[in-house]
Amino acid sequence: MDSDPENPGIVKNIFTGYFILLLHVLLLVLLGLFIIFFRGLVQYMPWILGGGLVLLVSALIWVVVKFRRQRNQVQHMRAQGRGVEISLLGGLASMRVGGGPGHEGWNPNAPLQLEDPYTSRTRSLERLMEMYNQELISREEFLRLKQEILHEEGDTKRCEEDAECQEATIVDLKQESP
Repeated sequence: MDSDPENPGIVKNIFTGYFILLLHVLLLVLLGLFIIFFRGLVQYMPWILGGGLVLLVSALIWVVVKFRRQRNQVQHMRAQGRGVEISLLGGLASMRVGGGPGHEGWNPNAPLQLEDPYTSRTRSLERLMEMYNQELISREEFLRLKQEILHEEGDTKRCEEDAECQEATIVDLKQESP
């Protein structure tokens, strides 16, 4: 059996034929396993679909109950006149509805305007006075924060250095305190 130099692929072709035959046998074995597996799967298909349906219905019920509970909480807060902030995607998108003093007479058709600096400063000073009267801050903190509020508006007068300003603050505090 001399090898023919003109046809070196006879052995290669024989091995390729055997390989194709082996792949067909392997394909038949896998097909048989799939038939056995899917036959068992088909027998239990109603149980599998029923279990999936039960899981789906229970998840839907849980979501509906959760949303109704949150809706009741939001309605309760709205009835009290409190504002509600709805936040989605961890705060990426948020919306605030109602709340706070001054929102009762809010007209959605009115043009939006910025608050003037005098009103903002007055509100900040009122909050500062409330905190001082409730003894949430000390006198030194009150004077420092008052100076910061007044200094923001371009008032270059330093309250710590000016005795008249300190006396006016003390008089204001005595008149305001109960």
